[in-house]
Amino acid sequence: MQHRSILKSHEPDEWACPDWKARAIWTGVFFLALVVLFSDLLQSFLSRWSTEPQYSHGFAIPLIAAGLGWYLSDRIRAGWAQSSAWGIAFIVAGTVLHILGRYLFIEAADCLGLLLCITGGAFLIWGRNLVWGVWPAILFLIFMFPLPYRIERMLSAPLQLYGAEKSAYYIQMFGIPAVAKGSLILMGDHKLGVAEACSGMRMLTVFFAISAATIIVTKRSVWEKVIILFSAIPIALICNIGRIVATALAHHWLGQDMADLVFHDLSGWLMMPSAMLLLFLLLKLLDWLFVAAPEAEDKLRSVKRMGLPGVPTVTRS
Repeated sequence: MQHRSILKSHEPDEWACPDWKARAIWTGVFFLALVVLFSDLLQSFLSRWSTEPQYSHGFAIPLIAAGLGWYLSDRIRAGWAQSSAWGIAFIVAGTVLHILGRYLFIEAADCLGLLLCITGGAFLIWGRNLVWGVWPAILFLIFMFPLPYRIERMLSAPLQLYGAEKSAYYIQMFGIPAVAKGSLILMGDHKLGVAEACSGMRMLTVFFAISAATIIVTKRSVWEKVIILFSAIPIALICNIGRIVATALAHHWLGQDMADLVFHDLSGWLMMPSAMLLLFLLLKLLDWLFVAAPEAEDKLRSVKRMGLPGVPTVTRS
């Protein structure tokens, strides 16, 4: 009994990492090793983030993931930080995928290999308690990866056609003759190419990232989180159509120079705040439509404790 009580007194009440400085140094060494191993892939990331608008959010994804990891730190399981052998398995699997992806020219496999190596490093250096606690932040890094080319082309074409059709309808509401012909909008002698303006893919990925970050930091039911995640699709369509319509109106009323200003400068800056505003309104709508009734639940629990028959047990999803 005495020996057992002594053991119990030494059990940690929370996640403890007294040698965090050494682990931080090893994290830096491991990070440099990943930079060397995945140098070609990381250079392609930087090139796309700098030159392709649909991937410009990639610079912010690692910072957001770090913030999410800090926010989720209270979910780390109690216990001492102990390295896990699972880290070696993840690193080996990631290295194999990197080699296969590089020699078979499959970028998606190379990206998955990088994510597995990052996960393996977290297991090996910081332990499984930390990984199980902050795994959503690690998984969030997938939003910095470019979509496979075939998937990107498969999604962009219908988005272009849908954006052109709906934009032409709303342009007509302002008294401007507009007809959608494929991905082009004909406005008298002028043509607006939706493929050149915005196909919808430019912001769809980042809207999914915002929605994913929202469901990570909010405490809601599973079905609400599903709605929030997939709300990125209609939000992206609304913002995309709004951008095309604004460009068309500026072109018709203010001229080509103002249209270029609206499209290239103002609308690009305004799309992100607009998407966040729509997402905020969605959250408020969910709160307004589905209101919890704590008083009714407390009454049912008190009646149940009294032992009255026929009263169901109250549970919340």
